[in-house]
Amino acid sequence: MRLAYAHSVTRFLALAALGFGFDLTLLAVLDATTPLPPAATVTIAFWLTYALNFALNRTFAFHANGHGVRGQLARFAPQVLGDYVLTVVGVTALGALGLGLVPARIIAGGTNLVFNYVLYRWWTFRRRPEPPPAPAEEPALALAAADRTP
Repeated sequence: MRLAYAHSVTRFLALAALGFGFDLTLLAVLDATTPLPPAATVTIAFWLTYALNFALNRTFAFHANGHGVRGQLARFAPQVLGDYVLTVVGVTALGALGLGLVPARIIAGGTNLVFNYVLYRWWTFRRRPEPPPAPAEEPALALAAADRTP
């Protein structure tokens, strides 16, 4: 179990399942209780889920909460926008083919899973290499410098 948790892909998949469950539940509730068209319910559920996913992935899947959130959000914006367009187009196209809203959303979400992991891992929450440590002063030079101070 520890080995499975050690890799970001395992944590990402667990959080993706949790987030997708939240997304589908919210989508089904909005579809059943509001007069909103499918594109609107998909949009609302999508954006609320992505806000949750960003926070959870940042903290738990990629351990990137010690890094600057502004840069992460700037890289996250085109990622989530691309995923949103793919999701709405996919759900709309599958709906036009007669598939229900929730099954269409499951298919659209499944096709974006790999896309999202790759972008989260190597784009949104990328880690910059640590700068090399500063060279240590030579002990003899440090002593000579200390002897010159009054």
